[in-house]
Amino acid sequence: MNARKLLLNNIVSTRKIPPAYYINVHMILKKVKAFSLIILAIGCYFFPASSMFIKPDKDDGLALTPPMGWNSWNIFQADINQAKIEETADAMVSSGMRDAGYNYLVIDDGWMAEQRTSDGQLCGDPQKFPLGMKSLGDYIHSKGLKFGLYECRGYLTCQKLPGSYYHEEQDMKTFAFWGVDYVKLDGCYAERNKRPSDVDLSIYSEAIKKSGRPMVLSISDFGNGSWAWGAKDFTHLWRTSYDIRPNMESIFYCANTSGGNGVIDSAFNGLWQFAGPGHWNDPDMLEVGNLTSVIQDKLHFSLWCMLAAPLMAGNDLREMPDSIRNILTAKEVIAVDQDPRGFQGYKVFDNGKQQVYNKPLSDGTTAVLLLNMDKENADVTVHWDQIGLHGSQKVRDLWKETDLGYFNNFFVAKNLPQYGHLLIKVGTPGGKMIAGPQPVPVEKYTVTRDGTTWLSDIYYLMKQGDAPVKDKNFKGKEISIAGIQYKKGLNCQTSSRIMYSLNGKADRFQAVVGIDDAYRGDAPAQFKVYNGDYFGGQVLFDSGKLGKDSAMKVDVDVKEVKYILLTVDGKNVEADWADAKVIAK
Repeated sequence: MNARKLLLNNIVSTRKIPPAYYINVHMILKKVKAFSLIILAIGCYFFPASSMFIKPDKDDGLALTPPMGWNSWNIFQADINQAKIEETADAMVSSGMRDAGYNYLVIDDGWMAEQRTSDGQLCGDPQKFPLGMKSLGDYIHSKGLKFGLYECRGYLTCQKLPGSYYHEEQDMKTFAFWGVDYVKLDGCYAERNKRPSDVDLSIYSEAIKKSGRPMVLSISDFGNGSWAWGAKDFTHLWRTSYDIRPNMESIFYCANTSGGNGVIDSAFNGLWQFAGPGHWNDPDMLEVGNLTSVIQDKLHFSLWCMLAAPLMAGNDLREMPDSIRNILTAKEVIAVDQDPRGFQGYKVFDNGKQQVYNKPLSDGTTAVLLLNMDKENADVTVHWDQIGLHGSQKVRDLWKETDLGYFNNFFVAKNLPQYGHLLIKVGTPGGKMIAGPQPVPVEKYTVTRDGTTWLSDIYYLMKQGDAPVKDKNFKGKEISIAGIQYKKGLNCQTSSRIMYSLNGKADRFQAVVGIDDAYRGDAPAQFKVYNGDYFGGQVLFDSGKLGKDSAMKVDVDVKEVKYILLTVDGKNVEADWADAKVIAK
């Protein structure tokens, strides 16, 4: 055991360590000059929190392909320390993960001390990271890896440790001093900031620029519509889902938020048109190695690669069997995710039991994933006209790295068991790039003209909960509140959130809200209209709790409002936004 490891093990085993001690250890190990220590000690005076920021132009050349790395949360959660992280860094090298492209080692929530220093500085938990965070970053860098660190835009992190609210510039300067290359920014308690997310994130983006160190900015906001309100102007990737779990139900849910209609109007066929080089949809970290079978692990990895998702491993790399290492380092599968064209895969077939995804690639071929979710074995077919091809096409199995031959007009993956799948490349490299689908035109999902625009006539950009029914209730009948029927409107099953783009073009939002007459229960419902996203906390209208047979008119000023969020809370209530419309003069 080298001197560093011996010293680290001795320190970690000590129950109480005064802060001065671990700073001195850092001096010994890294030979830091006194001047550097003075800067660290009085960092808050050199790094004041800024009160004014401008909207940045995020053209920094980072994350041109989906970031790859490892994150501590899925396997360790908050039970992390210096020894575990350094051992993981070692394993990223020895396992071949680093050389396969996994270059970010990201430490998630739980790394920091319970309180900031007297001058407002963050520091690592002295029991978990006695050598300090800069020392840890130096170790990670020494392995040819990049250093990622977690923070939260609220006043507390999700583990109730110090958040970055009102310390944004100070913390990014600190991160830069520590050598951080990747920031994972969470959203717990962010609604208390009372700042729309685009304002919040412009602050962090500008703070990173001012720090002088390039850092990838990854946000975790629980599918809050980042793709809708323009997160790509400030961040490199954004979460599309709630937290992933190590089971296939969660895997399919997370995949559907990015690749299906889980969080957006079904007309979009997923979020593919909002992703590309430098800005990625993130269905959350990988659970490969934490699932119950190799076939599940392979399908999970195949889906993420088809979705051009960030590949952040979340298993214990120190004890990784060859079967999992072979999945995570599969060269031809990773190449689908990392293709420089940056086109996110999309569904061309989904009957609820079997699915087919297509992902056009930069070399003139296209990747196709055929999968079976059903308990019964099934054949799954892709027709060439579904993926922009025709005639005889070369097919290659990317997991087996084997050419399967030429096939006319279609290909069948035969007798797939549950979670069985085939990931293939179709076409001959070197030809003209295969076109993908056309993006949904802006006028289909935003207000673009004067006069009245009924919300049921345009597509919503974000939803949480069941999809709203347009111009009918869930039973297919006309919308009806307190005995009055309405031809237009939205019927929602609580709890529900729906975001629409107004593009700053509308003057008024009007509706009549209430519980649909088809509802037979007695639970109340509460309606709210937000300017922007939920975290902004800017409520334009609040009905309070409405009982059955009650109706309330909504008429609010939405001048210069870019997005509105309509929310309904209640317990399994059928609630209506009747006659929901915006008026532009």
